[in-house]
Amino acid sequence: MVERPDVPAEAREGYSIRVASRLSGVSSDTLRMWERRYGFPKPSRNGSQVRVYTDADIERLVLISRALKAGYRSGEVVHRGAEALRAMLVSSTRAGDESAAQTPTVDSLFARLLEDDPETLREELGQSVALLGPKRFLTDVAAPLVELVGEAWADGRIAVRHEHLFSEALSSKLRQLLAAYESRSSEPVVLLTTLPGEQHGLGLDMVALYLSLAGATPRLLGVNTPADQVASATLALEADVVGISVSEASDVRATEEHLRHVLRALPADAEVWVGGENAGNINVRDARLRQVLTWQDLDRAIARKRV
Repeated sequence: MVERPDVPAEAREGYSIRVASRLSGVSSDTLRMWERRYGFPKPSRNGSQVRVYTDADIERLVLISRALKAGYRSGEVVHRGAEALRAMLVSSTRAGDESAAQTPTVDSLFARLLEDDPETLREELGQSVALLGPKRFLTDVAAPLVELVGEAWADGRIAVRHEHLFSEALSSKLRQLLAAYESRSSEPVVLLTTLPGEQHGLGLDMVALYLSLAGATPRLLGVNTPADQVASATLALEADVVGISVSEASDVRATEEHLRHVLRALPADAEVWVGGENAGNINVRDARLRQVLTWQDLDRAIARKRV
């Protein structure tokens, strides 16, 4: 279950029926019908009397959608809670029901890529999110898969088309999830970008989603951004932090020079967080520069900015 105790209550506005339908794959008409027939979902109403769905509603609806695709009938699943639905899906899998949802692994997702099967890859990425939740999907599936694909690319085990298909599929899923969470975020505001010459943006998408899940506010500026534009965007967007991804392919010395430029131009109270494969090799002395190399480092950095 997706739990977000660190997000202030006032930041949890909820989803409209249109967004709930898009995220869950259940049509708006079906959501209304289930509400009348089964009493779920039972959204609250905002000041304009518009239906508002919660994170828990979306999570449960996604699992219901998976169960329906696995062959269950709506009357069997709509009334069940998230844990019961997960148990049903796992039980069906163990019983050998090939139509039931199975939790994809990093290896199975990589196999779909090698098979040139982007449709199944996208479907299994969605299954992984539904069964693990967005945070575990990020830490246990997406991040290790990005690392595996990067290693395979470096070793010549995959072609350009594989890397492009993978980047498109994962980025699309991450952006979809981010759209669901970013409107309910709060401080700190973190501007995410890469510096000149750095074209790899998947790390930014993953960090943006993680920040939103933690209740922070990401602002994606994109890749290959000139240092002076990073500084001006920080001011314009009132960001507290600049997050910079430094991939294994980056030119460390050039990146260090760009970082010094950014730090000179930033307000005195703005921090710079660097992450990515080559972030540990950055050698720039400035009290505002912090290496954020793991998800735990990111948790600590967010918590410290809130003190």
